[in-house]
Amino acid sequence: MKKILIPILGMTTLLFFNSCSDDFLDVNKNVNEAYTNQVTPKDRLGAAESVIFRTQANTMNRFGNLMMNAWAGNIYYYASPYGDEFRMRADSQFYSNIWDNLYLGVANFQTIIDAPDAAKYPHHVAVAKVMKAYYMQTIVDLYNDAPYSEAFKGQANKNPKYDKSKDIYKGLIAELNQARTLIQQTPEATVYNLAFNEDPIFQGSGATQDLANWRTFWTQMANTVKLKMLVRLSKCTDAEVTTWRNAELQSMASLTTNTANFISADVKIQPGYNGAVTDQRNPFYNTYGRIDISSGEVGAGFRQTFASEHIINTLTGQTPLTSGVVDGRLPRLFVGQGMGSASTATAAYVGQPQGGGKEEGMTEGDFATLGLFMSFAQNTTQANTFAALPGLVLTLGEVRFLQAEASLVYPATMAFNGQTSFNDGVTQSFLTLGASAASANAYLTAIAAKPGLSWNATANKIEAIQYQKWIGLTNINPTETYISYTKTGFPQLPMPIGSYYSSRPKRLMYAQSEYISNTANVPNPSIDDMYSINAYSPFWLK
Repeated sequence: MKKILIPILGMTTLLFFNSCSDDFLDVNKNVNEAYTNQVTPKDRLGAAESVIFRTQANTMNRFGNLMMNAWAGNIYYYASPYGDEFRMRADSQFYSNIWDNLYLGVANFQTIIDAPDAAKYPHHVAVAKVMKAYYMQTIVDLYNDAPYSEAFKGQANKNPKYDKSKDIYKGLIAELNQARTLIQQTPEATVYNLAFNEDPIFQGSGATQDLANWRTFWTQMANTVKLKMLVRLSKCTDAEVTTWRNAELQSMASLTTNTANFISADVKIQPGYNGAVTDQRNPFYNTYGRIDISSGEVGAGFRQTFASEHIINTLTGQTPLTSGVVDGRLPRLFVGQGMGSASTATAAYVGQPQGGGKEEGMTEGDFATLGLFMSFAQNTTQANTFAALPGLVLTLGEVRFLQAEASLVYPATMAFNGQTSFNDGVTQSFLTLGASAASANAYLTAIAAKPGLSWNATANKIEAIQYQKWIGLTNINPTETYISYTKTGFPQLPMPIGSYYSSRPKRLMYAQSEYISNTANVPNPSIDDMYSINAYSPFWLK
């Protein structure tokens, strides 16, 4: 099976990024300028998928875990770790590289869609449309109105207009519908090379590498991304939105009678990660792994990060919500006394309050750090193994929780069995993290009578879904949990000590780059507008 390594010889012309970014490779050519006609969609796809995933694995992991009170900072070694996050002042420089790098990444997919020879490569275009929708939805969910119809044109339009967020959602759903059709087409025989040969997401999925399985996988992915967008719209009251939303719900209602029409395993990406070369390592491990493979010492990203006091107390059964229940996912997410040897004894887990100071008699070796899942390598050999693991784009647990939510918010059109989906979501989150099915079953039994944790015991079942989603996506895709938290208000989380605001922002401020380069078009909300529901808030909140 062909591997698509990073960097990819002959593809560097398509990757254009800021050299100061941790998420992207430093390259010299602009995809919209020289060489654009010399690189085909089949040559671009692997790099497009791999590069944008770096932002999901790195910056968005950090952002989401800190916003959702899962991570804290190692104040015993660093002066003010994660201080900006704990102050929560969402100005135009606060995580501005999420905006910048997602747009640069989505532009790579758009270049495939707009390629002069795109008609010869319907499969590659289909994947590009699905992944464009997947990441563009995140942009809208975090920022609301954004460039879309005039975006991604490079020098042809350096100042794209801002489209209404509801129009972007509608456009993306249309692109997902188009992708479903393209998946079934047969590419031109003279240039045809099966898309899965250049598709590291499909390669990472574990399915047999053939056309039939490729078509099934990407149809499932298109359906799942569309379902995710429709579920996000469940509270929206805009008459125009509800009209086309309800039509789309009806069009996919029959699909929901069979969960096989949606993603049925973790969606992974494997372009050929290995520990030998820095730019070819799994990006999450390369940033947050315990052993820095290059130096053999403790990695800076790992050392900076403690488990928060709130999530440790939650997972060890020391909060009113979880009292008496120790979560079997605990040692996979965090390890006790992680600056020394890994400990899985519950008593060894101590979390740091977000924004808190030093405690007398404590050292950095007393606190829980990132865990056995993808992080806690004991030595360089183990670190190399972790660095070669595939990345997680979308977990099956998240999909099952999505289906459980769909059954609640659209009971007339969604045929999912909510309780079955919920329980399987919990089980799958254990399995994804490397815990056993037996520990998942034991946990489900232990929480059966716990309101807020289990399906049957919880009156507002969205609360239980969002709690389990929070735990299941910690260290994997926590920005998705943050967006769901913005919509639902669950799970309930304490604010960091020293926060400038009494609540988390409901959206992010546009990046500083937009106020410099696209001044005439970028909206200009105030910082205070980030913290309440108003004209600038995500449209699906209104």
